[in-house]
Amino acid sequence: MLDQVLKSYLEHICGKTNVRENVHLKTCTTFKIGGPARFFVKATTKTMLVKLISALNFIEYPYRVIGAGSNLLASDKGYDGVIIRLDFKEIIENQNFIYADAGASFTSIVKKAEEWELGGLEWAYGIPGTIGGAIFGNAGAFGSCISDVVPIVDVLLNGEIVSMDTVACKFKYRESLFQRNRKYTILGAYFALERRDGDKIRALQQQYITKRTQTQPSGPSAGSVFRNPPGNSAGAIIDKLGFRDTQIGGAVVSPKHANFIINEGGATAKDVTRLINKIKKRVKDAYGISLKTEIETI
Repeated sequence: MLDQVLKSYLEHICGKTNVRENVHLKTCTTFKIGGPARFFVKATTKTMLVKLISALNFIEYPYRVIGAGSNLLASDKGYDGVIIRLDFKEIIENQNFIYADAGASFTSIVKKAEEWELGGLEWAYGIPGTIGGAIFGNAGAFGSCISDVVPIVDVLLNGEIVSMDTVACKFKYRESLFQRNRKYTILGAYFALERRDGDKIRALQQQYITKRTQTQPSGPSAGSVFRNPPGNSAGAIIDKLGFRDTQIGGAVVSPKHANFIINEGGATAKDVTRLINKIKKRVKDAYGISLKTEIETI
């Protein structure tokens, strides 16, 4: 009974076309893994999101906010709650600043920065996912990370929109406050960039995308599985232990990069988890290093 009442209210807030039931999360993640979510809702505006989250918090109904699902491993059992996908995507330029909504793709802001001849995001060319997801995990590559260029993040907290500076966001290597405190919902961010010749921007982008293509695999995955330990490379450590091509069910360690697990077809979350745990144990036994995952789980 509650579910039907909730469905009606979700449709009232978000519109019938933005509310679906029993959507398999394997269709919403780049890993192509995951069972059905009780409800799947697209939030197309910030006003809609505020109303939606306020209602769910009031009745204490479980929910998770996602972007493009590029860094997620969803349970085979699915999620008995509301999955909210952020679908507001505005990107605005003002002199050396860009403001991007959380639902905008990382690729789109990189392309806009190139178009507006603003440098500082070349390293991010080719990184999948959304701005919200990138801030949530402090995404980075080639020695740079998103917290280097984001001075202000807008969040939803207790029904109010609040602006937080970099210090308040508690950014660390592949970490942020938002991973530890789910009361915050990222709405958007300001990027402080610098004027740079368009040809130089494109040249740098090409260098990064060439390196990424040469070293990282294609195929369904959630990107890098493990964070790099201080002063070391997770991929190199795993590679030394001979894990490339190691397979459990449909999940296999990439032969191209040992810090990637690929869904070769029909992989389950259980397959991936078993493979992750096997790698963790071997690394701990061999080197005394406790690997931490980058991937978020639902």
